[in-house]
Amino acid sequence: MVRLVTYSLSHLNLSPHSHRIQPRFSESLFHCLKFIFLALVLILPLSSCKPIPEAPLRIASNTWPGYEPLYLARTLGYYQNSQVNLVEMTSASEVIHALRNHTIEGAALTLDEVLTVMEDGYQLKVILVMDFSNGGDVLLSKPEISSLTQLKGKNIAVEYTAVGAILLNGALDAAELSARDVNIIACSFDEHQACYTQADAVVTFEPNRTNILALGANQLFDSSQIPGRIIDVLAVHSDALDSHPKALEQLIKGYFQAIDYFKQKPQAAAELMKARLQLTPREILHSYQGLHLPSLAENLDLLRGETSKLEEIASELSIFMHERRLLSRKVSVKALASDRFTLEVNP
Repeated sequence: MVRLVTYSLSHLNLSPHSHRIQPRFSESLFHCLKFIFLALVLILPLSSCKPIPEAPLRIASNTWPGYEPLYLARTLGYYQNSQVNLVEMTSASEVIHALRNHTIEGAALTLDEVLTVMEDGYQLKVILVMDFSNGGDVLLSKPEISSLTQLKGKNIAVEYTAVGAILLNGALDAAELSARDVNIIACSFDEHQACYTQADAVVTFEPNRTNILALGANQLFDSSQIPGRIIDVLAVHSDALDSHPKALEQLIKGYFQAIDYFKQKPQAAAELMKARLQLTPREILHSYQGLHLPSLAENLDLLRGETSKLEEIASELSIFMHERRLLSRKVSVKALASDRFTLEVNP
């Protein structure tokens, strides 16, 4: 039997010394690999052409009427089928912390808060001017204090921010007083009402303003007396302009759509806003009397140019903050503003 097998193998020429079948195997393998290679060449370009979807665009803010058009846009469905994700936070400090940690791409902040973040080396771009405070920021006093001059020697609660400093500085200038003539008490936004009960006066804004006035407070000074000094903006990390262009475009378009809705149907808009702001529709509409919401045309005027008007305002604010030790150094605001996304909005 062994000899038979050996004989058969020898006739088939499959002995260890035979190489006739090896070339056939190598040629077959070569054709197989060639086919796989050609398939990959054809398939890979097709798969690489498929666009990579943008990650969610996270935009944060605390509660403030000037920021509310963003949330109105969300309620009205203007951000459906988009990557826009609005993140609601309790205070500006929390928002700034998230911006520093890159857990959000952008935020609605006052311009001085933007400069505070940039002081630490973060690269930010302002892509929207949301409001100018025109009476929305106020100095409220106890009922027995009816004039600014009566504040001499009194305790005034204020946030340790440029907005608080600007408002208080304006009020003291109007009374021909200085910071040395009063006792300044640090007070965060979420404690304004409590601070009012413990101090003689408080620097605050909506919605706290309405609630404190209901306690019998007197309004001694407001931001309409220092026009153009307090500004709220939408700022994003610089790299977000290229990583989230579509979502940012939708964000800005939806914002201006909401502004149009508010102008055309103010009562209906206020009804939609009341739950978040925790104010009545009447109080909401009254609060907007203390704000100027720049139009699309105004935004383009503020943001465009090699040295934009917004950058000029920011430069002056940086000097003011540095002089009052709210910044350790003057912050460069060169190329801070970008009109890239406002230009995409149809008037």
